[in-house]
Amino acid sequence: MRIGKVSEKYGISIDNLHYYINYGLLVPPKPKGQYVFDDATLKDLEWILNLKKLDFSLREIHIILSLKRVSNFAHAQDLEELKEIFKGKRDFCKKEIQRKEEITKQLEAYIHRIDQVPNLPKSSTGVPVRSLSLLCCPCCGGSLSMADVEMDQRFLYKGKLFCCCGYTAEISSGILMTPNKNENIQDTPDITRELYKDLPPDLISMFQRSYNWMLEKMEAVNLHEKVIAETYINAWFFMHNHLDALPTDSLYIIIDKYPETLLMYKHLIEKQKPELDILYLADASTRFPLKNHCIDLHLDFFATNEHNFYHSTFLYDRLSPYLKEQGDLIGTYFYFDRAPKSMHALLAEYPECSPRNFHRDYFQDSLKEFHFLLKDSELFDAVTDSGNNLGFGFHQTGEKMYLMPYHAKKHPSVS
Repeated sequence: MRIGKVSEKYGISIDNLHYYINYGLLVPPKPKGQYVFDDATLKDLEWILNLKKLDFSLREIHIILSLKRVSNFAHAQDLEELKEIFKGKRDFCKKEIQRKEEITKQLEAYIHRIDQVPNLPKSSTGVPVRSLSLLCCPCCGGSLSMADVEMDQRFLYKGKLFCCCGYTAEISSGILMTPNKNENIQDTPDITRELYKDLPPDLISMFQRSYNWMLEKMEAVNLHEKVIAETYINAWFFMHNHLDALPTDSLYIIIDKYPETLLMYKHLIEKQKPELDILYLADASTRFPLKNHCIDLHLDFFATNEHNFYHSTFLYDRLSPYLKEQGDLIGTYFYFDRAPKSMHALLAEYPECSPRNFHRDYFQDSLKEFHFLLKDSELFDAVTDSGNNLGFGFHQTGEKMYLMPYHAKKHPSVS
């Protein structure tokens, strides 16, 4: 019987049959250069298939076939040896059943605990009253007046904000909505957190190393009683992944161009840590209704890169007016090392993207140009595969992408 016919009769692929031949499990005759499965070879194949059903490994099957080939089980001692092999597999299976039963019990216990977690109603939050002192008109710098306000002692949930110069904004669903709406068509709000899916383990490990580095620097600068901001959270949102590290005596500003993304995270945080005072600001520009020099620390995980997807300017040049003198920047910058295919794909997918995006020299030179002192940074090993992740669709497999966690400080003397 030819190999194709054997494949069809026994329901096993030709590739597997060749593998068994190369492994030595099957030794068919080969007259005229083509394998022919005679009766003995077919009996071996049937043995292999039956033993696989009994959960024997290919190595174990090879041992049994070898015993058969050298003895043909003609002697009682040979049959006794075969019996011992079967007994060993039987005893192993019994132990595995016991082990699986114990694992099943533990899994049932975990499932039960999850089912017992109370589904607590989320606490509604809004624009913190304490954040009002940070607001001003982004056009003239004047004070903002309010009307039609719904509020309690801690939050504003609804209302209108306006300036005598004509600027207006509103508070809706506890989010401060500015008139700067998103007009870009290359991006969409990630309200189902698709960007967090299909990340390969190596890249996730790199994320965690960067997270750990940033958290260590955050602890060193003292986060208590500060104003801490994060922008471009639709891509990646550092604060949400590290709520336990955020003290409740600080005020937080979370900014993104998509109100939908802000609302999604607002609902999540209201369930996880509602005691945080967070100003959610929906604004597609970098002209925020915030007073100059009001932010102590800006957190960045991909935000600088994300800004350059749509702007040729440097993010911290745009944010500099809002940062206090000696204000801190703690983040992670993503960059390529000689990755022409990835950059070509990036610029094709995002026509507005800066060609300097994902360049370490650009990032470091821009910090210096706009009066920031790079106090510390670290270079991790590169990743060459971003998987099928939505956020890194432009990264071509094989080209090196690095993550560089950094700590910088606003420093007027830097030139």
